Amino acid sequence: MYDTACMIKLIYKKLPINEISYLKREEFSENGPEKNFYNSLKASISKHGIKDPVYIEYGSKAYGDILKIIVGNNRVEIAHQLGIKEIPCIIKNCKADTYHIEGLVLNTDEEIKKYFYLPDQLQIRRDKDNNIDQIMPPWYIKVMDQYV
Repeated sequence: MYDTACMIKLIYKKLPINEISYLKREEFSENGPEKNFYNSLKASISKHGIKDPVYIEYGSKAYGDILKIIVGNNRVEIAHQLGIKEIPCIIKNCKADTYHIEGLVLNTDEEIKKYFYLPDQLQIRRDKDNNIDQIMPPWYIKVMDQYV
């Protein structure tokens, strides 16, 4: 997914919503097949805001030099519709040796977990070099493991 010879850093930062590349899906809408989830998520974000940061990659081989959401597309779509201007993010900078992203550098699992509403349920996966590879809620990892 990324060049292991490059330095990787994890950064916490609030980003302007217009700087984030996210996937829009027709089925995730007020009247689409996922309307119950859409309406529940919209009501929750309207009431509580975005409780957990979205997980973003920058500089990976798969996505290149854009801030691409890995986990949190639906929350950003709702935030966009609600007019929310800034999104809390954890950014995996796969080009930290050549591209600096301002923000709080996260080095430990404990530093990462403090930004999540349910930190004990968070799963943090590391690669063979002990770099953070994925940060996801357990239900998402269970789904993704079916495709790996």
